[in-house]
Amino acid sequence: MTSLLLMAGLLVACAGPARIEQMAAHDKLSKPVSEELKGSIGRVEVTGGMETNPLWASKVSSDAFQRALEESLKANGFFNPHFSSSQYELTADLLGLDQPAFGLDFTVRSNVRYSLINKKTRKVALTKVISSNHTTKFSEAFAAAQRMQLANEGAIKANIFQLIQELDQFKP
Repeated sequence: MTSLLLMAGLLVACAGPARIEQMAAHDKLSKPVSEELKGSIGRVEVTGGMETNPLWASKVSSDAFQRALEESLKANGFFNPHFSSSQYELTADLLGLDQPAFGLDFTVRSNVRYSLINKKTRKVALTKVISSNHTTKFSEAFAAAQRMQLANEGAIKANIFQLIQELDQFKP
């Protein structure tokens, strides 16, 4: 009886929010950032995130996504914490997380619209919608709530890394 209750508890575990440290793309680019873009982004603004309801499914908050994005940009040399001396600001609109309703393996697709805006001219220098997937297998986490959380984090991390690669190719 107690083992049955334990199994039921694992299946209906509370949903946890996506964690910043798991979403940040610390993977470095194969080459250093160009001098033109080094420290060029001075502000990051994120919209579209949602807070997690522990009784429902894991989500990604705007604040957590913003902090993971800033960490990722810092790790790769793009971020400048002194806004006054930066050239660009970056906006990220989380258009959606496509999450499965049920299953053993969970694949989440993140869709984000990024815009790199020149601070002085207020013109959009780059705009890109990036979609990325991440699958968390049943063997990685028994509880469905945890699999969803891991899939969310992986999808956002992959999305951020694709942005880093886009910025690396950007020519101002």
